[in-house]
Amino acid sequence: MNNRNKVRHLLLLTLLSTLICVSFQEKELQQLSKPKKTPLPNIIVIIADDMGWDAFGKYPGMNGIKARTPTLDSLSATGITFTNYWVNPECSPSRAAMLTGKYGFRTGIGGVAGNSSPTLNPKETIIQKYINEKKQGTYATAVIGKWHISGNELKAPEGFGVEYFAGFLSGTVPDYYRWTQTSGGKQEPVTTYTTTHFVNQASSWMKVQTKPFFLWLAFNAPHTPFQAPPKELVSTEGLSFYQKSSTSPTMVQYLSSIEAMDKEIGRLISSMTTQQRQNTIFLFMGDNGTPARVAQTPFSSKAAKSSLFQGGINTPLLVSGAQISRKDIIEPALVQATDIFATVAELAGVTKTDLMDGQSMAPLFNNAEAKKRAFVYSELFGSSQFGNNGYALRNLNYKFIHLSSGKEYLYKIGTDPFEKSNLLEKPLDAEGEDNLKILKKIKQQL
Repeated sequence: MNNRNKVRHLLLLTLLSTLICVSFQEKELQQLSKPKKTPLPNIIVIIADDMGWDAFGKYPGMNGIKARTPTLDSLSATGITFTNYWVNPECSPSRAAMLTGKYGFRTGIGGVAGNSSPTLNPKETIIQKYINEKKQGTYATAVIGKWHISGNELKAPEGFGVEYFAGFLSGTVPDYYRWTQTSGGKQEPVTTYTTTHFVNQASSWMKVQTKPFFLWLAFNAPHTPFQAPPKELVSTEGLSFYQKSSTSPTMVQYLSSIEAMDKEIGRLISSMTTQQRQNTIFLFMGDNGTPARVAQTPFSSKAAKSSLFQGGINTPLLVSGAQISRKDIIEPALVQATDIFATVAELAGVTKTDLMDGQSMAPLFNNAEAKKRAFVYSELFGSSQFGNNGYALRNLNYKFIHLSSGKEYLYKIGTDPFEKSNLLEKPLDAEGEDNLKILKKIKQQL
């Protein structure tokens, strides 16, 4: 090869190497300029059974005996506490609404499910099945604890699309320490305190997951039967406080079971890997209000669980964890049980939720100015508490209750949050008349 050819050859090699380097640099720059894709979060929904605001938290104006809840207090401090979360007055209709995103009059679940009462139609699509249909099986799903929407078929939860179920199917257990677990279509006796057992099951399940997971953890605490938890789950300070504050052994047991649940939720969180914790969103809520036997001021026994008054349908909702930038926020926005479906769907990356009755609250997790609900709705029908059957609606300032007996109530809930003055007992002013018409029209349009 003569010198001229050598020079040409070297120039060609230099040009090729330069082009290759430029190409690699361009690709690297393109990768760097692309926004990092946020990983799909793990989602844990935790449900307390029969726990209203009167026994928990810092709801303004409620100064009753509060359970000691450092874990839940921490979730509240690192996230958002919704003070206007509405559920239904009894557990089955609340759970059905959360799972389907639909009002009870659409699903037929208006009271406690089972026995002679309607149960959820197997054709209904619950959130676990929905997100995996939309996301091609991206999520591992589990329901652990109380089910209580579809009777006693041993594989009922799995039939709705839940991949793993361990818990009980009915409304309660006969004894927190001696009960029967259903899982995989089989039943076995359990002698571990239910709250502890459910956390054991949840921790074991989470440890073996290799993809994003959605855990539905439904405690039976603090529901009846009222029993003292294991001593190691209740602090000496807490027990002493409950005993000094109330002469009722039932109240002491009720508050102690809430503290025990809180401690076990803390153990659940501690059992997670750092990576899991950093990529998990927690939603904690009550399924209905406090039972009449342990309801506290400002609620009466007639305005507690199984009623459409605030003590029956306004429960705690805490949201904390990954992808939530608002911290230590008390959020008064109106939200309701059907919104859980839409919210979980959005968190799981479903961009179109095709929902009828739910509105995702996820935008509020990072933006205080996000679009908010104009109203919330609750209902009770087919209940053994027949005198309480009916519906309730509220907008930001007014609440209307219509009972099947024909009795009606209207409250200026914005300034009368504990329903002391029924405005329908005297002539309404123009503002009251307008809001009553608005709320009745909303009901007609549902």
